[in-house]
Amino acid sequence: MTVEEKISILVERYCRNRSHLADMIGVSPQAVNNWVYRDHIPHRGIEAIMNRFPQVDRSWLRGGDASLPSGPLPLPADVDDEDADFAAAFAAGQPEADSETGGASGKATSYLVTGVHPSLGDVPQVDDEERLVPVQMPRRDVKYVFRCHGDSMLPRIQDGDYVGVGEALGRYEEFRAGEPYLVQTTDGRLMVKMVHDPGPTVPYLQLSTENPSYQLADGGRLAKNEFRAAYRVIMVMRDL
Repeated sequence: MTVEEKISILVERYCRNRSHLADMIGVSPQAVNNWVYRDHIPHRGIEAIMNRFPQVDRSWLRGGDASLPSGPLPLPADVDDEDADFAAAFAAGQPEADSETGGASGKATSYLVTGVHPSLGDVPQVDDEERLVPVQMPRRDVKYVFRCHGDSMLPRIQDGDYVGVGEALGRYEEFRAGEPYLVQTTDGRLMVKMVHDPGPTVPYLQLSTENPSYQLADGGRLAKNEFRAAYRVIMVMRDL
């Protein structure tokens, strides 16, 4: 597999385009283009990618036979264009939403995640294929919408509520104490929980709930090699 193909896979799974990838890993867009041109990712480039996306297989980046684990929910490459088209279509009667305040003066396009399987004791959803469905949201920082099932996050989130989440996090240390996250596992499960990383020497993430009477399977421990991505919950909605 060429470096260009690998970069394309990283872009498809974790960001919007090469420039966005470069920004996320802390290098210049020209550096990424040079890797593609030379068909080689230098050591510093591999370290930059691994620091931002620890779930990526280092051997795969180096050119080994290992395959890349399934990535997080893909961010559509044309999401910005869709937002612009949506805003233009409604410009006559609805001003564009403010990206900082997320005011209700307009709406932006997000994606409803459906057909997935909650885990660790949550009520099962319909056995269906995972898919993204465009929905209209008042905030541009909301990238995905997910419908919750179960009572693990009561009273903040009720059974059937929708949560709006931002972009995928790539570093364990970015978890904020007391804040809920939409956690995605390598086998495709999704669940809304609070997350704590006990440290780099501990092989699991510690998940917890709002509801003190709710019991998580395995004590809420999620092996780090089963962790795919996490998305911070930005807003909770009773209806769409």
